[in-house]
Amino acid sequence: MTEVILQVYPTLGDEAAMAAQRPIGRNNDAYQKMLAGLIEVCQAADDLGYWGITHVEHHMHTEGMEISPAPLMLNVHLGHYTKRLRHGQLGLVLPAHDPLRLAEEIAIADHMLQGRLFVGMARGYQARWQNILGQRFGVTSTASDQSDADQRNRLLFSENFAIMKKAWTEDLLTYDGPTYKIPFPVEGIPNWPPASTITGKYGVPGEVDENGTIKGVGVVPKPYTSPHPQLFQAFGASPGTLRWCGEENVTPTILMGSLTKLRALMEIYQEGAASRGRNPRFGEGIGVCRTFYVFPNGTPEDEVRAKIRRSVELYEEPVWRGWYEQFGFMEGSRLDDEEGPVPKPGEHLADRLINSGLLIGGTVDDVKRQIDGFLTDLPIDYFVWLFHWGMIPRDEGLRMLELFGEKIMPEFGITGAPATVAGS
Repeated sequence: MTEVILQVYPTLGDEAAMAAQRPIGRNNDAYQKMLAGLIEVCQAADDLGYWGITHVEHHMHTEGMEISPAPLMLNVHLGHYTKRLRHGQLGLVLPAHDPLRLAEEIAIADHMLQGRLFVGMARGYQARWQNILGQRFGVTSTASDQSDADQRNRLLFSENFAIMKKAWTEDLLTYDGPTYKIPFPVEGIPNWPPASTITGKYGVPGEVDENGTIKGVGVVPKPYTSPHPQLFQAFGASPGTLRWCGEENVTPTILMGSLTKLRALMEIYQEGAASRGRNPRFGEGIGVCRTFYVFPNGTPEDEVRAKIRRSVELYEEPVWRGWYEQFGFMEGSRLDDEEGPVPKPGEHLADRLINSGLLIGGTVDDVKRQIDGFLTDLPIDYFVWLFHWGMIPRDEGLRMLELFGEKIMPEFGITGAPATVAGS
């Protein structure tokens, strides 16, 4: 069964509002309006049976797009207004965080949401903020170019991930890695004052030795979900990322249009899983990113086409051409065996998104046929709907969510069942 996750970039307004209220990112009224809008879309998604909603981690976006510097706080806040909807991030940029602090914050958020939290991870690609926040860790943003910066970023991502998993699953945590030691110094922290009075009696066995030296630590609390919340990888589209996701039982969310390329990546995921003794069915544990535009049955074909082109111009163009393309994400729209720039000079963005498969749109029945064709070929577990709430007007966005949730999701057995949490 395929579930739907809404990827909502907290946006403070469309381009007209961004221009009129520059810098809208520092406008408190606009931010309050955005928070109220997120509550509304979360409640609608909750009622309609969507599986989850997710945000990004980005900082210092004065332009007003992707205003989400603390997505875990948004998760907890919005979770208070929903009953079964899961809340998460795609994703937390691991190299820019201390892994123990992040492991603690995730565990606390998981408790506050009582298991309705999922955790997405990313390496980070935006130099404006990552170079600043990562300076104490000696890490910057990077492309996957095997440069020194890329290798440093990969090292911290991998190491922080390993530390977080150990922190969630091991009562007594020790770690001796290339950039991080637990405890520090790794041979022990001497002269812990309450060693005999409190820690030695009530702490984790082995945390302190007979000489009062701290030999390990226990991260508290452990997650509400056992062994930890479900893990996702943000927008992975490389063979190495898909293999790693398979090895680590992490769900990739792939930004790729081509079904041929998607199939190849999904097979690599299976190979990675098999190397660790797991044998998921083809498509199990896989998420794919798409944009949807849905209109009522009976809408004339030429009107549907015109509406999609207008929506792309107003709500998708600022994101895809103004933002994604500048960071190289339009590569996900490249057709099989295509060379040269994408989109091609003079090509309408709607044509590029539709022809590449990144945009699925039309009447309810049109969208059903397209989804059925996709899932017949590639039976994935998750669609990640790139839903540009804040760019899309409120009534238009809510109407599309309603059409999709009430008319399309039931056709594919999508129920958005409440989270089931293993006991701890």
